[in-house]
Formats: sequence, C-alpha cells, structure tokens
Amino acid sequence: MGFLKLTRNISYNALARDIHVFSAMLVMLLMLFFAVSGFFLNHPDLSDSDIATTSTTLESPQWLNQYTDWAANYAHNGLKLMLWLDTAHDIRGVDYEFEWDDFDALLIVTLQSPGSNTIIEYFSQEQRIEIEQSPFGLLDTLNNIHRAKHTTTLWRYTSDFSAIVMIIFCLSGLWLALINKNTRRASSQWFVFGSSLFLLVLYLMH
Repeated sequence: MGFLKLTRNISYNALARDIHVFSAMLVMLLMLFFAVSGFFLNHPDLSDSDIATTSTTLESPQWLNQYTDWAANYAHNGLKLMLWLDTAHDIRGVDYEFEWDDFDALLIVTLQSPGSNTIIEYFSQEQRIEIEQSPFGLLDTLNNIHRAKHTTTLWRYTSDFSAIVMIIFCLSGLWLALINKNTRRASSQWFVFGSSLFLLVLYLMH
C-alpha cells in the first residue's frame, strides 16, 4: 500500500510539473504582453498619443446620393456606407455608432478600434463625406488591447482563455512549491509575505 501511495504521489507531482511547464509555454507571450502593457497603463505620462489627426473630404458615390429615406433608414444606409469605405478606402473599425441630424440632414458615423478613432460625416444635401481620423500611438493601442477596449470577440475569448491558463499556472506552481520539502518553508513564507502585502495595499486604497 505504501508503495502504491508513493507511486501515486510521484505521478500526481509529475503531472502537476507538466501542467505548470506547458501552461507557461502556452501563454508565455500573452503573460509578457499583459505585464508590459499593464505597466504602461499605470504610467499614462509615457503615452505616445501626440499623433496628428487627419481630415479627408470624399465625393460620395452616386448610389449613396440616391437614397432619400435617411431619417427612417439612416442605420441601414450607414452600414452600406461603412462597407464602401472599408472596401474602397480601407477605413474600418470594430465598434460603430450611427447618429442622424434632421436639421442638417447629416449622418454621423463613429468608428472605434484599439488603434484609432474615426468620425465620418455624410452631408446628404451637399453629397460629400468628411472623415476625421485620430490614430493612437503604439503604447495607447496596446493599452486598449489590454483592456479589451473596442476589440473583437476573438480577442476577448483569447483573453479569457489566457486568464484561465494563468490561473492553472499559478496554482500548479504553488502545489509544486509546497510539496517540495526543501523549499516548502521558504515558499510558504514568501507566499504569506506577498499575500499580506497585497491585502495591505488593497486595504490602504480605501
């Protein structure tokens, strides 16, 4: 019985070691990304957001000028305008919002992505399109991706998956530290110290 118990423990420990190692390899780049971008989130003064805004005027396509029911169908027509801008002028975003101004007969489209903010104005009476693009710097773009701000559903799923794997990585590492007789005491002391420091910081925030 003692031999079977020892064999079982060795098997569990080997499994925990494999889980710890391979979970780290699976999300290593993601962990580095979240660590680095998290650092810059805490230091907005290091932002590189001084990139100039650009304004562009386009002549609206004929098929768009033929629409007359803008007040009732501005969202539907706006989607067609977005598709045209995407294919013809490489202008796109992840999140979008439509607004119709009856007084000026004006359609306003707001496009947002992790790397830019774009405002599109279509003047139906004047048949022209005004586009104002505000690109973000690399650090601001990474920060937005870190926060899953204006990102795709695929990135949100990837972020959730990486969070689960990181939890497994941490728990398996804790298990390996505690089962090792040579490092158990020191590991426990560092764990208590780090956890106490974390809880103290949380307490002092209030």
